[in-house]
Amino acid sequence: MKNILLIGCGHMGHALLTSWTRPKTYSITVIDPIKFFTLKKRYIGKYIEIKKNISDLNKFNHFDFIVFAIKPNDLKNVLIQMSKIKFSKKTAIISVIAGKKIKIFKDQFKQNKNFFRVMPNMPASISESMNCIVANKKTNKWMIKEVVKLFSYSGKTQILKYEKEIDMATAISGSGPGFVFNLIDAMEKAAINLGFNKNIATILVHQTFKGSINLLLENKMTAKELVNTVATKGGTTEAGLKIMKKNKIHKIFKDLTKSSYKKAKDQGN
Repeated sequence: MKNILLIGCGHMGHALLTSWTRPKTYSITVIDPIKFFTLKKRYIGKYIEIKKNISDLNKFNHFDFIVFAIKPNDLKNVLIQMSKIKFSKKTAIISVIAGKKIKIFKDQFKQNKNFFRVMPNMPASISESMNCIVANKKTNKWMIKEVVKLFSYSGKTQILKYEKEIDMATAISGSGPGFVFNLIDAMEKAAINLGFNKNIATILVHQTFKGSINLLLENKMTAKELVNTVATKGGTTEAGLKIMKKNKIHKIFKDLTKSSYKKAKDQGN
């Protein structure tokens, strides 16, 4: 059984924890001073151990994976607390922190060589995450396979060649669920504005999104081609698409992803 040390259990950390508890093939130690009591009550079992602080750990050499899932602003303080800790040279140091570069961890854990940056997203809690993974050049190939396996429990994995692509992925798949949820909220409100009650509006919009993405995934056509298929000339869909074009929907998404990408790079600095 492999051992995971999960540092931080906020929204993203907890989503990953949920996915890793399902297969029961990992022994997981979680450190979170804020959610300690809540997690302690929720997770009672021999495969999960909840600690309040890093100093509460008695041993460190048995961990196969150390996953940093804290806020970017908290990393400096956490690394100070870990400054005198030595892990096994084979341990994989994994960061799911937006913007923070591998170099930060290489400078901290000089005895290690297996370093990863991973950008998952919130659907990890239902094993539907998009996990983008980049490894340090000196990382062992067998460890790359192990990390891919670890994150495959939370959803789909994609190996990226360059670290800068992780910041790009942050703007697309990392932040993407927030953009999608905002679109769904907008359509729900639009449906209510037409006259539907909230319950019916929610059902209509949710199934429309679900059915549309499933059709796209099972179809050989691109999204753009499907737009043209749905929008018959002179029809209702075409009328709505003209409004989207007038309001430059494509430009809006270019701008919002650029803004998210810039923020990811700024956090790294």
